[in-house]
Amino acid sequence: MTPSTEHLLLNEVQPRLRNAIARTVPVVGSDDHEELLQDGLVIALRFLNSARRSRKSVTGASVAYYTVKCLRSGRRSTGYRKTDPLHPASQLNGHCRLHSFDEHVAVDRSSEEPLTLGEILPARDDDPATQACRRLDWHCLLQQLDEITRAVLLCLATSEELNGLVRRFRKSRSTIQNQKDRLARLIKAHLGEDILRQIQEQPGWHNDMNVTREKLACRWERSIT
Repeated sequence: MTPSTEHLLLNEVQPRLRNAIARTVPVVGSDDHEELLQDGLVIALRFLNSARRSRKSVTGASVAYYTVKCLRSGRRSTGYRKTDPLHPASQLNGHCRLHSFDEHVAVDRSSEEPLTLGEILPARDDDPATQACRRLDWHCLLQQLDEITRAVLLCLATSEELNGLVRRFRKSRSTIQNQKDRLARLIKAHLGEDILRQIQEQPGWHNDMNVTREKLACRWERSIT
């Protein structure tokens, strides 16, 4: 950096940037005015170096003007990425919205305590208590199954063809099918007639989360119309 460039940057560009950033540049996420000023000085220095290489004469006012335009659009000295949800350009264009993991999104009806986003995002399966109860139910059921029926259950769980059990146990295909039907009757008798409906249902807390999302979406649509 030449002495003339340093003088222009610090004495003419910096004061203009400080005033304009405080009045016109939106603060996004963790940005603050001092950080934006430092970022703007880097962008302005690039403008000055580019003008010097092109042997063009520029004023501090014009450099500050175009620097502020870059900052207002979300451009930073590190780049301009609209696809990065954490980048200011993406948030200013409305392509994404950031939420805190501590944000309350639903209510646990069993305890009447609010659930946070961080508590419901880690897993999309049933809660640990439901999973433990199902393991206990299946453990009791498995104790009543013979070797062939257990093999049928394993094939169904892993989406394998039952034809592989014919040669393994030296049984006919109809015998294997009978074992499958017997397994279905045992499961319904042990776990209930509505077990197929239960295993296809989403966890109950998903309903609260989906309702909250729909409310926020409707509220956002009303705000922009």
